[in-house]
Amino acid sequence: MREALRVAREGLGQGELPIGAVIVLNGEIIAESFTRERAEGRLLVHADLLALEAADRIRPFPGKRRNAQLYVTGEPCLMCLGAAMAFFLGEIYYGHESPGDGAVKLVRGWQRKESDFPNYRVPNITGGILRDEAIDLFREYVALHDSGPLWEWARTIASLPPVTENRD
Repeated sequence: MREALRVAREGLGQGELPIGAVIVLNGEIIAESFTRERAEGRLLVHADLLALEAADRIRPFPGKRRNAQLYVTGEPCLMCLGAAMAFFLGEIYYGHESPGDGAVKLVRGWQRKESDFPNYRVPNITGGILRDEAIDLFREYVALHDSGPLWEWARTIASLPPVTENRD
């Protein structure tokens, strides 16, 4: 998660929302990205989606996709969680929750027959990893930027209450 925070800080330095993602396989980072909405003027350039796309382009893929983990500083949205499922990702670890667009609660109750498509399933998901550090990056973003839709959303994350326990 510290590497995802590093990537998020890089994005913050370029004026982006401070969301970073890394894909890890067998202890090695194979892909990374930060959100690029400002630079590209597009919406479908979330950090986790871009990292998954970069990992998906690796040929040949250096192992089993089910053994790969996504570390992302914020809770994945429904689009990014769906992309992780389509990638057949095994695990997701995220920092802070995202009350406005986070999808973890939505998919936890998803019922389907495993036999219909056994590889397409919700990855194992763990949240709260270095949560306060990820939120602190949003506080920096809010302090550095003016109002606007991204700033308004960032402010909701920056105002999340701190927790007393952090996990690495």
